[in-house]
Amino acid sequence: MGVVCVVPSFYPVVALMLADGVCPADCFSLPRDTAHAFALLQTQSGRKTLSFALRKPVGDIPWTLFDEQIEAIRRFGVGVVTFFDDGYPSYLRDIPQSPPILFSRGDIGRLHNRGVAIVGSRRASARGIAFTRALAGDIAALGILVASGAAHGIDTAAHRGALDRGGTTVAVLGTGLDVPYPAENAGLLDEIARTGCVVSEQPMGTEPRKYVFPQRNRLISAFSHAVVVVEAGEKSGALITTRWALEQGRDVGAVPGFPGDPRSRGGNRLIKTGAFVVESVEDILQAVPRLGVATVVTTRNGAVSGHGSPPRGPASPDGPPETDPEGVDAAPPGLSDEARRVLDALGSSPVDTDSLAQHLEMSAAVIQRSLLELELRGLVERDRSSLYYRR
Repeated sequence: MGVVCVVPSFYPVVALMLADGVCPADCFSLPRDTAHAFALLQTQSGRKTLSFALRKPVGDIPWTLFDEQIEAIRRFGVGVVTFFDDGYPSYLRDIPQSPPILFSRGDIGRLHNRGVAIVGSRRASARGIAFTRALAGDIAALGILVASGAAHGIDTAAHRGALDRGGTTVAVLGTGLDVPYPAENAGLLDEIARTGCVVSEQPMGTEPRKYVFPQRNRLISAFSHAVVVVEAGEKSGALITTRWALEQGRDVGAVPGFPGDPRSRGGNRLIKTGAFVVESVEDILQAVPRLGVATVVTTRNGAVSGHGSPPRGPASPDGPPETDPEGVDAAPPGLSDEARRVLDALGSSPVDTDSLAQHLEMSAAVIQRSLLELELRGLVERDRSSLYYRR
């Protein structure tokens, strides 16, 4: 009696992606019979048969690279699901340029329920980081998935905020899962994988390249009901994510910012063109009733508020956040240089000391000393979570 060899469903997809002359979309033309598809790829006559179906020549497959892919998948404990599998998120089948394959660390089942994507500048302000971390935490505390791209700045703050509140977050990479990017976030990605999911459509070993990140951004928006932009310049990659979101039928929101800050231009322009204004989690729940959260929400500061599902009208900015550009620049005399820098970085939104230290590139000890100086002068205050804000 012969031995039946079971071929994993992703084998033919990985093999075809490595072949000369094809693109990922060609994988959708593979036979549904995994063993048959894989057998065709292993012979010249079989590839000719596939070439006829694809209407393009299917070149030779570097089988050594294929073996390296399979070994890397095994070694890093990566899960793989293809377009043909039941475990593939069903809503991805309906978006333009559906990914034929997803590589994952963690629980890919988390992706079956779409959530809220939060994106923005890599060079975010301390206030932007603090706001993002708080907003993501409020979203995650409601049991809503938070998706982002694991980049520095706003992305990292979104993931951290969700983890802070014990929620679920998904990081979408533009590299192979064995190439954490940025490298400094390797530990963060490990944390995300333990309770959420890290996902990529790129083969193992894929290094960061500019062309892969716009493709990565379409998955960030795909995993969400709405994309929220916190801080973004006029040419920010976050705006690429919003374009994908609109093409996919997702809602787009933006946090209004001070007009003089270049990091606010992209978000403010989105609001002018119809994005809904986001100043709290309640704004998201009102604008996106598809999230299906109960009508009573308890926020971080303990306040309870309700939200319904009113018809959504055109969005328009109600003005910038509570900041006074003249007041921010005008520091009282007698302050140390470090305290003056810290005061300039603070606004009405509470900020944690770690965010200040990262933003100002100052040590935690200097930050604490400066905050004490400012607190004694009555220039800053602390809330119940020991977050600092300008009086």
